[in-house]
Amino acid sequence: MKLSINKNTLESAIILCNAYVEKKDSSTITSHLLFEANEDKLTIKATDFEIGINYKIKKIRIESSGFATANAKSIVDVIKNLNNEEVTLETIDNFLFIRQKSTKYKLPMFNHEDFPNFPQTEGKNKFDIDSSDLSRSLKKILPSIDTNNPKYSLNGAFLDIKTEKINFVGTDTRRLAIYTLEKNNDQEFHICIPKKAITEMQKLFYEKIEIFYDENMLIAKNDNFEFFTKLINDKFPDYEKVVPKQFKQEIILQTEDFIDSLKKISVVTEKLKIHFLRNKIIFEGISLDNMEAKTELDMELNLEEEFALSVKIKYLLDFLSSIEENEFKISINEPNLAFVVSSGKLEMVIMPMIL
Repeated sequence: MKLSINKNTLESAIILCNAYVEKKDSSTITSHLLFEANEDKLTIKATDFEIGINYKIKKIRIESSGFATANAKSIVDVIKNLNNEEVTLETIDNFLFIRQKSTKYKLPMFNHEDFPNFPQTEGKNKFDIDSSDLSRSLKKILPSIDTNNPKYSLNGAFLDIKTEKINFVGTDTRRLAIYTLEKNNDQEFHICIPKKAITEMQKLFYEKIEIFYDENMLIAKNDNFEFFTKLINDKFPDYEKVVPKQFKQEIILQTEDFIDSLKKISVVTEKLKIHFLRNKIIFEGISLDNMEAKTELDMELNLEEEFALSVKIKYLLDFLSSIEENEFKISINEPNLAFVVSSGKLEMVIMPMIL
């Protein structure tokens, strides 16, 4: 294999693919990127068996077709330090040579035939959804999804596809976020997409793509890439039971003012107490080393009963940074029970904290 390619074009592609490789064991083929040069196209593959990508770079100069592999971290480090000029990749014996003018690197290769095969779309159902809608909806609940939870389903986004809508759900047991996308669907089903896969989907799902799925796998593809992720088969909790159906009080608040007040307290502590009084809201927090912060918002709330909520600041900021509206609503029953913040099609159930 021998080809020439612009350094920046190659760098952006291998950095993207680097997120998919095996990081812990450099002796495995999945710690390498697989390169395939054919005609005027370079294809780069990467996978850790859980997720994978097949990324295509077109209209480049290929002198001879063929295959190569390279440790993902090593080749990223090499390409990053080259100048923004043309780079030559060439395989000789069992090594990949990378050249640019007077600079040369020699990287060992693994046998490309050992690289795992990617799943195929044959026999899988088609998921008819706009890629930007899917990406935007997943992004809104992403902060609420847990990481490394023993209950495996909580490490992913639950997509509850109904005939007239899709509920995107994520939870870390202290909060639960639900984003509703109004959309007609031919059939009802549900899938659970791992959090790591969602993070990578945000970088890809802005073009027109086709999506296929079965009970174990989701595949997305277009002319520029093929992406796959294993799905989580663990049963997701009955999220609809968690959402309170009635509330004692509901308050409409200004998004930017509330964000500003939360950020002032977050300088000192990650938790705060919010006092909702009839003519103002008081935000106060105390750090473990006795630093204190306090700020107030003057406004008429027309409360039936004054109350206070103790909450982790991050939960509220995650919600408020995910909405576009200028206003949001807080709905409560008792200060020690779960409360709901909502705006547009996004709502989050939050458990109060003990300070």
